[in-house]
Amino acid sequence: MSGVEAAGLVLGSIPLILAGLEFYAKGIAVTRRYVKYKEEYKTLRNELGTEHVLFVNTIELLLFGLVKPTTLKEMLNEPGGERWKDEDFERKLKERLGEGYEAYINTVNQMNETSNVFRQRLKLGVSGKPQFTEEKAFKEHYKRLKFSVHKADYDDLMAKLRRANYSLLQLTTQTRRLETLQNRRKQDSQNMPNFSVIHDHAQGFHSALRSGWKCPCHADHSVNLRLEPRIEDVSSDDDDNEEESMKDPFHVVFCYSHRHHHHHHPYPKHHTSATDMPWSWEEASVRITREQETPVTTQPCSRTGKKGVRFAHKAKKAVQAALDPVPDIQPIQDLCTAISTLQKPQRDVCLSLLANEYAKQKYGIHIYPLKDPPSNPELWTVLTLRKVLQDTKFTRQDRLRLAVTLASSVLQLHETPWLGENWSKDNIFFINRSDKTIYDHPFVSQHFNQPDPASQNRVPSSISRIIRNQTLFALGVSLIELWYGKALQELHKSEDGACDTGDPRIDLMTEYCTADRVVDELYSEAGAKYSDAVRRCVRCQFDSRASSLDDLSFQKAVFDGVVAQLKENYEFMKG
Repeated sequence: MSGVEAAGLVLGSIPLILAGLEFYAKGIAVTRRYVKYKEEYKTLRNELGTEHVLFVNTIELLLFGLVKPTTLKEMLNEPGGERWKDEDFERKLKERLGEGYEAYINTVNQMNETSNVFRQRLKLGVSGKPQFTEEKAFKEHYKRLKFSVHKADYDDLMAKLRRANYSLLQLTTQTRRLETLQNRRKQDSQNMPNFSVIHDHAQGFHSALRSGWKCPCHADHSVNLRLEPRIEDVSSDDDDNEEESMKDPFHVVFCYSHRHHHHHHPYPKHHTSATDMPWSWEEASVRITREQETPVTTQPCSRTGKKGVRFAHKAKKAVQAALDPVPDIQPIQDLCTAISTLQKPQRDVCLSLLANEYAKQKYGIHIYPLKDPPSNPELWTVLTLRKVLQDTKFTRQDRLRLAVTLASSVLQLHETPWLGENWSKDNIFFINRSDKTIYDHPFVSQHFNQPDPASQNRVPSSISRIIRNQTLFALGVSLIELWYGKALQELHKSEDGACDTGDPRIDLMTEYCTADRVVDELYSEAGAKYSDAVRRCVRCQFDSRASSLDDLSFQKAVFDGVVAQLKENYEFMKG
């Protein structure tokens, strides 16, 4: 018998003892000689009944939320039933009680043993019922069975039951209270990553890259930043080390040429000859560290990390490696030349930007190429999310995982050159490597053949009262497209208004009307968590006056109401 089963036995045995006491009390009432003990039995029965109710309440409190309401009702109605023997139920109970499980079961066993002794002292039968059925024959059977009619003879058992019951109540209430506090802390602090630091790092990285292309062919180059959820990338509130707020590096793919192709595919195709360009693709991890404020020297790489760009062959313990002396140090004029050197067999090099670039950067930026060069890069191509949505291999699970990544990436990269205010499925890319697309590695891309882009066409003030945050609205549209596996335009109905008019304001309002209508339809298909996340993005419903993602309270509301909801939904759907 498992420890959990003992709880069911106690639930079943105490009512039998109560029934026995009730029967004896009636027998005493009709036997004049023992009538003086009637009140003692009544008091004993009341005390035991109270302990039974407390025990039942404690059991209900412990099992609430652990099993379905119908299952709980069945377990209480059938104390010795099969539900109490279920291994999955016992596993869940162990998880809830944690280290208190053994103490809980030991206490329940004590109650079970005490109940058995109670039954023995009352001379109840094997079934737990009195050994006679005639109340008027009480005197005769009392003498034969020799059980006590004195309440004092049961006080020790009542004391044991009372202590055990109190211990179970304390264990249960503390367990549930801790569980509530842990869940609340998980929701409140969870723990939201320091998106502001990630955002700042991404901005600084882009600035450093822009100043790093000194070559005449810089118009041909692009840098592709991989989008990561970074939901688990959380630092302690007590940790003042800003680096700890971004534990994982950026992952980038450098691309030599993006010319002569559709603007949705800014990458080289396989027909580009290797002889036409010194390099084609290069992958790297990027560590961004806060540098000590030390005078800038002309030494390109020194033990005290200075601002610049470095290349090394090992990503493990990247920051420490960047601070150590690196062989074959040489100053470089531009990133293009630096990447070209990586095409040689010897990739173990340290390349630093010129000293006069250091002062321009807020962070030390260290780039670590992958140990092995890209495999068959001439066969690599790129697909936009618009194209991938049409791919039958892009499964529902892939789409729900991407939804989490996009939502988190909005908080990381909003209104940076990496992710503009009016982003869409045409700004999200996937690299197809030798006819294999890695769907869990989406990218955004930046070209450096133009000056820093001016602010994009902003939503007219008349429309901004409806679309309060364009970036989140774009996310909401993408979430709709990911669920249905098709572009929002394919969901358009005439009632939404005219589309493709050429007037950005009219087209935007039509897009909003389509998204707003689909939000309500989504609930019957996608469920509450996913649909709530979409609704909040499309309608900017966060119960907040603020609507800027630079506002930390609004950022937290978006994390809780969108990112966390999408993650929970993905985990549930994944099983």
